[in-house]
Order: sequence, then C-alpha cells, then structure tokens
Amino acid sequence: MRPARRRGLGLAGLMAALAGRSWGVLPLPLWSCPIRQLTGVPCPTCYLTRSVLAALRGDLVGALRLHAFGPPLVLLAAGLLWHQLVLGRALDRRALTRWIVG
Repeated sequence: MRPARRRGLGLAGLMAALAGRSWGVLPLPLWSCPIRQLTGVPCPTCYLTRSVLAALRGDLVGALRLHAFGPPLVLLAAGLLWHQLVLGRALDRRALTRWIVG
C-alpha cells in the first residue's frame, strides 16, 4: 500500500472515530486544558475539539459558539480526505502550505 493511501486511510479512520464519538457510539475521554487549569485563562485551542465534534453532528451554531475555527477545520479535513481518497491524488506539502498560508 502506498504511503499516501495509508495516510488517507488513517485520516478516514480518525474522521470516523470523531463522527462515532459525536453520535455517542464511541467513547473518547477528553482531558482538560493544562494551561486553563494552571492559569484559569483558556488557551487559543480550548474548546476546538468540542467545536469540531459539534460541527460533525451538524450543530454549526453551537460549533461556532464554542470555537470559530471548528467548522472550517472540518471542511478542510473533508476536502483533504476527498482529494486523497476519492480523487486518488497525493497532496504536495509545499503546495498545501502555499494554499493555506496564502
């Protein structure tokens, strides 16, 4: 199996696990943010996982309330999954970096 296809299958498995967790099928324990525990101030990624899970459930308003980058992250992951699995093309990391950074 090619490494790009293996990575695509790994990404598909991760997306399936997150979707299973969002529907209550797969238990996935989440730990609390250590920065928030120490300082009481949430870090920039606090609630991002919960936002992604809410976006996978289809609750976009709730996902945006939790974190603004949750739904775009789900769309980016779905686009990468489509590109690798359905189209069968591996992504060039330099082209991806240029696309994300601008």
